Amino acid sequence: MLPNKKSSILLVLKVLEEYTDEEHYLTQQEIADKIDQIYNIQLERKSIGSSLSMLEELDYDIAKGPKGGFALFSRTFDQTEASFLIDAVFSSRSIDGREAKKISDQVSGCFSRYQRRDYSYIYKSSEINRTLNNQVLYNISVIHEAMKRGKRVGFQYLAYDEEGNQTTRRGGYEYIVSPYYLVNNFGRYYLLCNYREKYRALQTFRLDYMMNITIKEDWPIKKMADLKDGPKDFSISKYINDHIYLFGGDTVDALLELDGDRAIVIVKDWFGENAKISHKDEKIYVDVRCNEIALYYWIMQYSDYVKMISPVSLVNKVKEGLINALKRYE
Repeated sequence: MLPNKKSSILLVLKVLEEYTDEEHYLTQQEIADKIDQIYNIQLERKSIGSSLSMLEELDYDIAKGPKGGFALFSRTFDQTEASFLIDAVFSSRSIDGREAKKISDQVSGCFSRYQRRDYSYIYKSSEINRTLNNQVLYNISVIHEAMKRGKRVGFQYLAYDEEGNQTTRRGGYEYIVSPYYLVNNFGRYYLLCNYREKYRALQTFRLDYMMNITIKEDWPIKKMADLKDGPKDFSISKYINDHIYLFGGDTVDALLELDGDRAIVIVKDWFGENAKISHKDEKIYVDVRCNEIALYYWIMQYSDYVKMISPVSLVNKVKEGLINALKRYE
């Protein structure tokens, strides 16, 4: 235990963080009693007062109560920010329930014990269907370290057998890739990387499917600019806008016909300002640029509201997909 004089300011701060807020104040004597009760250290009221003054000089928002006492108002996050962060953590399917609860507790820990009760309702969302891989955060840290050091990473990739049991793809084959970006898409984390250029320059792998990830010390990262048929003047924001489902493959310019205002809302929700609305012969059209595979699945999802007009090759794929789907119900 540190000598009392050196530890007093830290002890006072910890008590203020835990037991005070805009509705709960503690007098100097009550602060001293809490410190004695929790840490078995006796501090004089003079030491408490000196520590409070020092915290104010260090720009901590120490407020005096209307009926006496002191409270800490300044926090790392305000309650709205913390609620948003905790909700985002729990809604992410890339983080297992235990890790989500741990991160949530760390965020809510910046509030007093009285304010933390307000976040208990979010914990129920830990029951959502999420990954069983508790190594996602570890995978992120390894990938960050590899990118910082300019090294590739190797990993096995999750698969399932016919009984639904977990196994590894291609009998435990190790994928060795050059990592470029980590992307969160619909609550899943993906690694945008180069695997084998004979397939395509850029590919994505889900982080919660990666197993036994390691840094390959003898394999330097291939620079994106040096990739054969690689992207020129690459923009990650443009890539994400063009690949709404993060599928690999070609990007196409497409024309869609929209069925009313509901369709416009859907298109704007997915494509934002990249969707160019036009009108002709009392019909509504939109030009979009998107990954071809992703656009195919998107059209199938919203076929009640959107019709593919061009390119013709994709129109034919959609027709074939709809016919095959209908056959399954006949």
